[in-house]
Amino acid sequence: MHIFDFFGSAVCHQMAERSFLIDGIQSPLCARCTTIEAGFLFGWLFLIIFGRKNGNQPFSLAGILLAALCFVPIGIDGGGSYIGLFESNQFRRVVTGAFAGVGLPALFLLVANFQPKIQNNTPIYRNIWEQVGLILFTLVYGLAVYFGYLPYYLVAVVSMLGVICFYGSFWFLVVRLLTIHKKFPCILTAFAGGLVTATLVATLIHLIK
Repeated sequence: MHIFDFFGSAVCHQMAERSFLIDGIQSPLCARCTTIEAGFLFGWLFLIIFGRKNGNQPFSLAGILLAALCFVPIGIDGGGSYIGLFESNQFRRVVTGAFAGVGLPALFLLVANFQPKIQNNTPIYRNIWEQVGLILFTLVYGLAVYFGYLPYYLVAVVSMLGVICFYGSFWFLVVRLLTIHKKFPCILTAFAGGLVTATLVATLIHLIK
């Protein structure tokens, strides 16, 4: 088993018929999880690279609507497929996963940093076009995977780091709330926590199997 498959098992069923075959190797995550977890990674990279990790200002009305609408496609496609109304396909899974995953880091950040007793005026997104750009970037990545333009190891590394960022998001929320008035390496602590948690969850799943 690849280490990438090991970490992928911490969040994904890894069904062969719903996963990609890249360079003759099954992708570590299914089509939908591939872009959901990539969205987590790209979302956190955006926040870190552009210095938004202290952002606490609620989104604009347009930003709220866009963030909410991003979860509608996955709700329709995933929900309808689950209850048997229709059968989804790889393309729809990729697209709906990209929309849903990319906005979640900013929501974790807002919940962690928002303080009702002070004026929260540090933006997470400076304008709605940053949200749109991030969504499009993740969508282009997902389509590049879908059409087979990216090598296996690139997709596998992005997937593994995305899984760590997924679990790390919960760690960030807890650590940030506990150290809100102190200088503390929340991002590094969250990443380490995500790495340990993903390892433990994957190990538990394999022991059960």
